[in-house]
Amino acid sequence: MKITYESFSETGRRSDNQDYTKVVENPGTGAISFILCDGMGGHVMGGMASKIITTSIAKDLQKSSPKKIEDFVSILAKASDTLDTMGEIYGGAHMGTTLVLAHLDGDRLTVIHSGDSRCYVYSSDKNLRYRTEDHNEDGFLTRCFVSGYPEKAMPEVKTIQIQKGDRILLCSDGVYPSMAPDILRDRLMDEKPLADIMDTFKFMCEKFSHDNYSAILVKID
Repeated sequence: MKITYESFSETGRRSDNQDYTKVVENPGTGAISFILCDGMGGHVMGGMASKIITTSIAKDLQKSSPKKIEDFVSILAKASDTLDTMGEIYGGAHMGTTLVLAHLDGDRLTVIHSGDSRCYVYSSDKNLRYRTEDHNEDGFLTRCFVSGYPEKAMPEVKTIQIQKGDRILLCSDGVYPSMAPDILRDRLMDEKPLADIMDTFKFMCEKFSHDNYSAILVKID
C-alpha cells in the first residue's frame, strides 16, 4: 500500500501552542505511526506534557515492532512513567495531555487514544468505518495522561483492517467543533491533493476555533 499524509499544528487564538504532533517511520518493519497530543490547558505545562508523551512513544516505536496490544501498553506505560518523573522534577506539577495514535503496519491499523483528541477512518465511499469515542463527561476528561496519576491514562486500543481508498484523520479538539460532521466528512474525502484539503480545514479553524488546532490526514492508495 502507498501511504501519503499531510499535517498542521497551529496556535490559533491561544497565546501558545500546547499541541504536539509527530510522524514516525520504522525502517526495519516498514510500519508508520502518527501521533497527536493536546496538552491540557487547565494544567501547568500542558505543552511540555504533550511533547514528553509524544517523544517517548515515538522513540520506542522507531526502534521496536509492536504487534500485540500488550506491546503497545508497555510503550504507553513507559511514556507515562517518563511524564511522572518530569512532574516530580518540576516540584510535583500535574502536567497533562490527551493522546491519539494511529499505527499502520501493512494493512493493519492500531488506534490508541486517551482523552478527546480523535481518530476518524472513512472508506472511499465516504462511509465512517471507525471513530474514537471521547473520554469526556460534563466537560471533564475521564482519561488522559497526567503526571502523578498514571491510572487516569487507561488508553483504549482498537485494531482494524485498512482498505485501499481509506482516509484517516487524527485531530485535536480545536478542529472538529469548527465544522459540521458532514462538512468534515465531505472535505476529508475530496478528490483534491491532501495539502488543499488541509488548507480548507485550517481556514475553517482560523474562523471558528478558539483553541490550538492540529491534524494529520493520511490517505491509503
